[in-house]
Amino acid sequence: FSLELERVLHLFFYDYFSLGSLGHDEHVEVIPANRIKRFGNNVKFGITCTEVNGQLVCFKAHDRSHAKSAEIYAELDRLSNELKEYGHEYESSWITRPLKYDETIESVLCGHSEKLAIAFNFIQNPRPTFIQITKNLRVCGECHRATKLIAKIRQCEIIVRDANRIQHFYKNGLCSCQDHF
Repeated sequence: FSLELERVLHLFFYDYFSLGSLGHDEHVEVIPANRIKRFGNNVKFGITCTEVNGQLVCFKAHDRSHAKSAEIYAELDRLSNELKEYGHEYESSWITRPLKYDETIESVLCGHSEKLAIAFNFIQNPRPTFIQITKNLRVCGECHRATKLIAKIRQCEIIVRDANRIQHFYKNGLCSCQDHF
């Protein structure tokens, strides 16, 4: 995993410095979900990294490999309940595969790597004023909407660097991209 992590970080830095116009996504090619199977092993899996207390930690979707996995998922449950209390509804349109018999729309979407990284930040520091995460793929609309609301509920600014742009989620629930992600 460390060689993969090193490769991902190099790609992040290359991407960051090579993009001449941060915030623009005209270079993005959208691939319909039903065509992904054609790519086989060439499909990129999302990895989200965050640094907390000098420790770099990376997550894949539905990752349970971290030593604090039980705490991370408990925090995700708390976040999900808070989101629902504030009117958040999980959108099934962001799920690109059929649900398994033991899954719900909420359980699939709560397992996205960026949500795991955010939850990890909250268990390491229950009242952070600032969280920063980096993802190798584009953030989905569900995670974008949820992150805006998490920033507002928890009164914590969140910076997300994804494959296309840097997004700043403010404590008032707004995003620097003005929802043009």
